[in-house]
Amino acid sequence: MSMEILKVVVLIILILSMPAGLIAVVLGLPGTWLILVTSLLYSWLTGFSVITYQMLLGLLVLAVAAEVLEFWSGLWGSRRYGGSKKAMMGTLIGGFIGAIILSPMLFGFGTLVGAFSGAFAGGFVLTYLEQRKMNEAVRVGWGGLLGKVFATVFKGAAVVTMIGLDLWAIFFAQNA
Repeated sequence: MSMEILKVVVLIILILSMPAGLIAVVLGLPGTWLILVTSLLYSWLTGFSVITYQMLLGLLVLAVAAEVLEFWSGLWGSRRYGGSKKAMMGTLIGGFIGAIILSPMLFGFGTLVGAFSGAFAGGFVLTYLEQRKMNEAVRVGWGGLLGKVFATVFKGAAVVTMIGLDLWAIFFAQNA
């Protein structure tokens, strides 16, 4: 296979990874990394002339920020709404367990529903077991849920930004 054909094939893979990465984020999967890896591959094949080192660094920063924020936001939400360290861990573990359990349901959207409901349930259950106060437990669970929703929205925005940067570099930056 010639280098030009390989570049076209990888460009097609990169373009297909864009909606796949966005869908992955909605499903609670690491779509940021999918886009980053395919961008890196295309960049390498084009000698870093289309997607530059600087752009790759920017994409890496966006991906890392989105993943870190996703991890910490449920914890932050739980804590912000009065949860203890145990409740924060419950939010984190509940989100993971919920995502795993509900993954096969709702045509893939079970992962997202499971992550949200699991974050709520984890914070709720551990707060209730600690304090035996229903209102407080609901409040902490709600905080964990809001944190998880915020993270998903932020991660989606990061992926859309990554897609926009890639498309701009591929189709417009060379002509500017």
